[in-house]
Amino acid sequence: MANRPLQRKVLIADDSEILNNMLKDVFEDHGYEVFQSFNGLEAKAAFLKNQPDLVLVDLQLPKLDGFEVLRYIKDKSSRAIVILMTGVGSQEIAVKAMKLGADEYLSKPFEMDSVAAIAEKLLAGRKALEENIRLKKRIQRNEKYAAQLASSINEALLTTDSEGNIRFANRAASEMWGYSLEELMNNDVHFLIQAESRTLLSRNLIKDTLRDGKTEGEFIFRKKDRGTFPGYLSSSLIQEQGRNPDVVIVVADLTRLHEVERRLKHSEKMASLGKVVEGVAHEVRNCLTSLGGFALRLRKTMNDNPTGNEYVDIILKDVKRLEKMVKDIEDYVRFSKFHRFRARNVDLIEIARQARQRVLQKLSSEMDRVIFVLNDEANIPKISADPEALEEVFYNIILNSYEAMPKGGRLKVDMKRVGSSINVSFTDTGIGIENEDLTEIFNPFVTSKTSGAGMGLSKALLLVEEHGGTLKVSSQPHKGAVFKLTLPIERSGNGFS
Repeated sequence: MANRPLQRKVLIADDSEILNNMLKDVFEDHGYEVFQSFNGLEAKAAFLKNQPDLVLVDLQLPKLDGFEVLRYIKDKSSRAIVILMTGVGSQEIAVKAMKLGADEYLSKPFEMDSVAAIAEKLLAGRKALEENIRLKKRIQRNEKYAAQLASSINEALLTTDSEGNIRFANRAASEMWGYSLEELMNNDVHFLIQAESRTLLSRNLIKDTLRDGKTEGEFIFRKKDRGTFPGYLSSSLIQEQGRNPDVVIVVADLTRLHEVERRLKHSEKMASLGKVVEGVAHEVRNCLTSLGGFALRLRKTMNDNPTGNEYVDIILKDVKRLEKMVKDIEDYVRFSKFHRFRARNVDLIEIARQARQRVLQKLSSEMDRVIFVLNDEANIPKISADPEALEEVFYNIILNSYEAMPKGGRLKVDMKRVGSSINVSFTDTGIGIENEDLTEIFNPFVTSKTSGAGMGLSKALLLVEEHGGTLKVSSQPHKGAVFKLTLPIERSGNGFS
């Protein structure tokens, strides 16, 4: 059964029975359900009971005048249309009626059909107004939802006009480039893209999108602090009838992805290298065992040959040095292969002290030559990390600094909380690092020392990256070195990669 439209309701409040009935006939002919009252109290009761869409009320009602009825109706409902009728019209009465909320004011006598036409017009206006209000609320809800959606996504979302001026940017865009939302607004979007990147991929992003309907590809983007980051950009058009199209731009930061790819390649390289190293180390150890054994037997035959004994001592010294190098390599491979990372609440101050103590035990003859200073801010929080792995990191950095100061010096370790991370700097007064070695210092087997395999700093970097941190170095020859370590306080994800 089809739904029939609801019948409109009208309340007629007039003490003239003749006029009341005439109006009743007119409105019934127009399809209204009609309710009648003949004094003000009846009008109030009838309105409360029937909730009519339209009320025609006479000003001179007995028991309660039309103004009081009008005031009552407007207090109870903002939807009801009220037409005030009077036979003693004046400008003052009309003004008062309108102030009280009357939708129309009629002076008697009037044509019956004109009353119905006025009522139809007022009801149509109310319907249009209510529809506009509903549409406005729906638009506001949609805009609020769209704004919440735009704010919740991790990708940067921008919209521009056809000239490339930014009209909207979400929170992720502000964080990605380092500009406030106010700073982004109304600027040319191209100022966010590095010039060389635009030349290679697109001379003008907006023109290309307007011409082709979309643009996508990797760009290098320029941040407020003048840093850069790689990102994947996708743009498309929003076309509204009667106006120039807007451009929607979505940018995903690829920094993390590129870092994961780099680490994956590094891990694959180290895995392959580890297999080779294990085999080579085994063979070298066998050779060293034989070489050392034969050197000792050779010494027994050279009691009266000082020169021969000197040569044997050199051989044995080099055998020990090579054995230590092989052990360093095997320890590195074994740790990388078998260590299982387990997160704990770690006190970095305690880790630094334990690592230094290990260094002093290793370099006991040199322990008094270096002044060690540990500075930390008050209330450095514990971090979620693997304590054994972090001790290896601190140990290798501190050991590297001590060995760079064979004649003594000063090593200062500073700790500071910056946002959700802890920054640790190791500043020594050692011999420094040559410029050509700075880019290679974290690679395995790179060392300028006469002993060791050059695995310590490579191992430190690997462990730091497993914790989601960074390790960098700056130095000048003969002016010391600074190792800067950054570690997150809380690890992202459920475990170590």
